[in-house]
Amino acid sequence: MLKMRLKNKPYCNDLHLFLFAVVLLLLSIYQPFFYIALVVYLIFIIKKTKYILPISILLFCVYTSYKLSDFRLHELESKDYEGVYEVVEVQDKEIIIKGDTKIIIFSSIERLAPGDKISAKIRVYRLEEASYEGDFNAKKYYRCKGITNRGRILKYEIIGSRWTIARLRYSMLNYYEVRLNEKSFAYLKTLFFGISDLDKEVKSAYSILYISHLLAISGLHITFLYSFLIYFYRKCFRIKGEKIALFTLGIYVLFIGYPSSCLRAFLFLALELWNKQGQIKYTKLDILSISFIGMVLIFPLKAFQTSFILSFIISFIWIFMKEYTHDKRKIEEAFLSSIICIFSILPFLINQTNQISLVGILLSFILGYLFGKFIFPFVLLMLIFPCSIYENVFKLLDLGLIWITDYTFPISMPNISIFWCIIYYLLFIYILVCLVKKVKKYTLFYVPIFIGIILSLRISNPFYKVTFIDVGQGDSIFIELPHNQGNVLVDSYNGTAEYLTSIGVKRLDCVVLSHFDQDHMGTIDQVINKFKVGRLVYSTYENENKIKSLDVDKQRVKSGNSFRVNEVTFQILGPIQNLFNSNANSVVLKFNLGGYEFLLTGDMTEEEEKDLILKYGTYLDSDILKVAHHGSSTSSTSDFLNLVSPTFSIISVAEDNSYGLPNLEIVERLRRCSNVYMTKDSGNIQIIIRNHIQIKGYRK
Repeated sequence: MLKMRLKNKPYCNDLHLFLFAVVLLLLSIYQPFFYIALVVYLIFIIKKTKYILPISILLFCVYTSYKLSDFRLHELESKDYEGVYEVVEVQDKEIIIKGDTKIIIFSSIERLAPGDKISAKIRVYRLEEASYEGDFNAKKYYRCKGITNRGRILKYEIIGSRWTIARLRYSMLNYYEVRLNEKSFAYLKTLFFGISDLDKEVKSAYSILYISHLLAISGLHITFLYSFLIYFYRKCFRIKGEKIALFTLGIYVLFIGYPSSCLRAFLFLALELWNKQGQIKYTKLDILSISFIGMVLIFPLKAFQTSFILSFIISFIWIFMKEYTHDKRKIEEAFLSSIICIFSILPFLINQTNQISLVGILLSFILGYLFGKFIFPFVLLMLIFPCSIYENVFKLLDLGLIWITDYTFPISMPNISIFWCIIYYLLFIYILVCLVKKVKKYTLFYVPIFIGIILSLRISNPFYKVTFIDVGQGDSIFIELPHNQGNVLVDSYNGTAEYLTSIGVKRLDCVVLSHFDQDHMGTIDQVINKFKVGRLVYSTYENENKIKSLDVDKQRVKSGNSFRVNEVTFQILGPIQNLFNSNANSVVLKFNLGGYEFLLTGDMTEEEEKDLILKYGTYLDSDILKVAHHGSSTSSTSDFLNLVSPTFSIISVAEDNSYGLPNLEIVERLRRCSNVYMTKDSGNIQIIIRNHIQIKGYRK
């Protein structure tokens, strides 16, 4: 068979043109304004190359593949279902079952194993979407894995089973779990099976030190295993070993479920080996382009996974920087490549940790090098000879990494939005071009200038902002004064600290607890430990023992009291008297921002509303009402709403909550006098006051 020569392969060395077209198409699916960039790029292709027809055909195939894959995912309504399901995957606290669609169960049932067929009754819920920029989007994350819903198994019966690769993997994990201790088993699961099972504190340490990529089975792992297998086959069987090593790797990749970064690394090695066999010499960029396009065509939904994106960004930068580092010494080349790769994914790292550390960036190279030289071989040894002697090594590793994080001197950073990500990458590409061409030595200083701009965004904000944080079935409200002159938090529940961190908050002038129910103060200890808090305000009728351990200045309040933050006075309207009920004794706040009146009511009841009506009457009139008790029928009477007469009513409530809230009659009553927004539909609801009032939900 004749081998094709380079000149007979027209796209060789030009495949990156196809790569960029597919990237722009995928970005357009995610953010429609990228369609403009795609159109401009296609016009460029028409004018400069002859590839418009093949690129157009490729884009059509990719788009069709994505639409077909997305169409096959049927999201179920939230209700109970009965039927026959197959258990697809079982981990410690997760079970994935498949019927008409895949459902993830966040619980463990010891009797179930992958491959089991069950007759079951399942209570199905929708997966949660992101509530704000940078929040974890469970719906998007699991949809990329082909999972459309979460659920709870109410009852089940095993009616059969079959052999699957997942069942073999499950049996193998059980084998190692018996023979290894907790820490060593967690590292084996993470680094060999691709199942992250390390402590939250340890994962955080890896992220802070910019080496979290080491915990994912990536190109580094695959390259290490490939080199080891070649060495093993050469030493033991006296054969070259490249093809058989690649075949062995292929079985391994299939065995662990072919994660994106792992599959990319395997395809890259396979194409490189094939490249060596013939006279056609593809460049590394050609090989990367073929790998990317092939994966997108076969697994289009995976293209939206963060691991997939980061894997190809790093690979692309690595190839690109060979031009800059090829004349450097080996250790210098490795160091520069490591640093540049970190900066190539810096927005992702900042959004993951909400901080940046120069010390952490410098340490990442050393820790990554030591990890590759010692920890990977150690895990391989543990795989071959499992026993309990490895435990102390991993305990020391964890303790050492956590200790190092105390000395990285991080700078707190807010989340970087898609707009600023685009600006960063345009700047980064410009810096890379300057480095390769060896011009403009000081271009590296643009990065700290960019970081300075991001840090100054909160200080430069000229508007009042009030954010009703989507904390599920609870309350949390964040009030920001212009130019970072004051911050007030009212109540703290699930996810409050994470949201405040994501927007770069460092200090809270005042935290108000409307009352001491868990859904209003469940995470107050996190807030006080993480941020500088000026004082804690609470009802004089609450039991102080619940907050006795909190190290913060405290202020008891009741009707007639007030407190001031900068130029804004927060008036305490209630509680007026002790009604001997925590909800009925809720702190009721009224304040004015830019000429607009806000009324926050906690979980107050009809009894407290009557007290307020008698004492304040028409003074209750407000533009924005935080609806009491998540829209429950225990409050929001017609008499009270007539006096408040809100323009906007905000209900903080979780979807599919067990209380059946909000009450439909109350919602209808509110809609007759105001525009109603709910966190279950909108995610975070933010009110911005310029010369006028603007209200917007993150999702709607």
